[in-house]
Amino acid sequence: MSSFHKDINCDACGQQNIAGTRYACLVCHDYDLCENCHRRRNAHPFHPMQTVLMQRDLVLQYAGNGSCPEELTIYRCPYCNQDGFSLGMLLKHARALHHDCSQKVRCPACVTFRTGRYGTHLLDWSLAMHIENAHMRFGTDVELKYKLLQYAATSHYKEIATWNADSDGAKCTICSLALGQDAGLYQFLDCGHGFHRACIETWLRDRTDGATCPSCREPNV
Repeated sequence: MSSFHKDINCDACGQQNIAGTRYACLVCHDYDLCENCHRRRNAHPFHPMQTVLMQRDLVLQYAGNGSCPEELTIYRCPYCNQDGFSLGMLLKHARALHHDCSQKVRCPACVTFRTGRYGTHLLDWSLAMHIENAHMRFGTDVELKYKLLQYAATSHYKEIATWNADSDGAKCTICSLALGQDAGLYQFLDCGHGFHRACIETWLRDRTDGATCPSCREPNV
């Protein structure tokens, strides 16, 4: 798994490809700090900072235990700086306490999983509206990216320290090609195995012996 945050630099000291935990400001566009600068607290004081683990640490702490992204209590509220929310809890919190707040913020889930333009950009609408429409439905970018990390945690590639969920390693067993880095191209079956969306849709459509997983032959219900 990745041991650094690729293409994300510390805006205080200039460290490139931040190693270790990074801290993303939730009220500034594309602003991140490394552990050392965040520890000093004089680099970017008083702003709510989302703690973002490296892929490796995220997998070791969460993805391997069967939890889903909606259950992770890792998100910080960008309005009041309260920490420890799941996505559902944060949605209820934002609706109840910050429904009339007009401040532009970053989405802590998008920041954590680096999905889409809101992995770096401020939201164009309220956080509550964004969470409800972008993250609380089946097959969202965050869910797919998280399932890819789960795939990494359970695959034989997990023993390779340099394996990165966004690079070579995880392969589609139908076409034998790498899954690549675009989470929107993946589809995961009920058993947890992932494939290129086009590959698995063709596989399931053409099967004469029922819709089963190509890897484990479990029924896809």
